[in-house]
Amino acid sequence: MINIEKLPEYSQNIKEKLNLETSPVAVKLFQKEENAKKVLEKTEEKTMHCKSIIEAGHGKSFYGTKNEIGCKFGAMDLGLTPMSEELITGNNFNNMNVTASVSSGKHLIDQVPQMPTKIEAIGYAPLEDAKYLPDVIIIVGQPRQIFDLIRANTYLLGDMIHSDFGGTQSFCGDISVKTYLTKKPNISFGCMGSHMAAGFKPDNVVIGFPIEIIDTIVESLNIVTQPPKR
Repeated sequence: MINIEKLPEYSQNIKEKLNLETSPVAVKLFQKEENAKKVLEKTEEKTMHCKSIIEAGHGKSFYGTKNEIGCKFGAMDLGLTPMSEELITGNNFNNMNVTASVSSGKHLIDQVPQMPTKIEAIGYAPLEDAKYLPDVIIIVGQPRQIFDLIRANTYLLGDMIHSDFGGTQSFCGDISVKTYLTKKPNISFGCMGSHMAAGFKPDNVVIGFPIEIIDTIVESLNIVTQPPKR
């Protein structure tokens, strides 16, 4: 059982071992908005899921609903709004230069992870400030920093990370929903929205891992970031 009171310690450890400039982000998918209200203030701004994660990494804590999370495809993937015919059929992806045709768009969307249940709110906070148990921890960093997280994931049990990403719906489908559903880490290089409008840098990589393995990650980071034994 993860102890919420240890989250600041976990966050400090991860930031120090990886030399991160930003905080790990605690993302929570709330089935009921009333539960989000108990631990977070609602944002007054129109935002996107990816942008919210970037902002939380820089110190902001808040939650948003379908009225605040403005990326329509992201809101659908996350379970905030019903799936539209446009998304289900892959229609319009070819006009957005995402896929070559409607059929290839349909093939893509069939592979993007989507929440099977409806949620009403999403919480975002730096891990050290979270007053709730997050579902997914998301870290934005440079390749070497993410590399050490991969090694930490592998260290104790020898597990490998099998990533899925397609350059679209990255922070929402690839990182948040897939990690939540599979309880396994996933890596992505962002989508056009995160690169163009959310502050995701060209040399950034993003990784999500389930809260259930944070003890393993922190314990292993303390070892894999040390010089190799000779």
